[in-house]
Amino acid sequence: DSHTRCFTGNLAKLLKLRDRTCRTPWCNAPIRHLDHRVRRADHGPTSAANADGLCEACNYAKEAPGWQVTPGPDPEIRVVTTPTGHTYRSRAPDHRLSPPAA
Repeated sequence: DSHTRCFTGNLAKLLKLRDRTCRTPWCNAPIRHLDHRVRRADHGPTSAANADGLCEACNYAKEAPGWQVTPGPDPEIRVVTTPTGHTYRSRAPDHRLSPPAA
């Protein structure tokens, strides 16, 4: 339900499988929080396209002054802008299966 505040049930499972680790580009910590890219307070929907799996530290850091997280040109991309103005993009890991060993 896009009107709920929390990511629960199958949507939560999907996000954890999709992201695997924290979506902040330089962080590979385990996912502890599922959060909105566009905040619920700013009318962001509770959906896979507007969600990221984040570690606790990165989730709190993105709320600090000067940080901005926005959706990228497609739902798989997350754009992080730091207080210094640097921009980083992250994409969920590739989920294709590796070919079987010969």
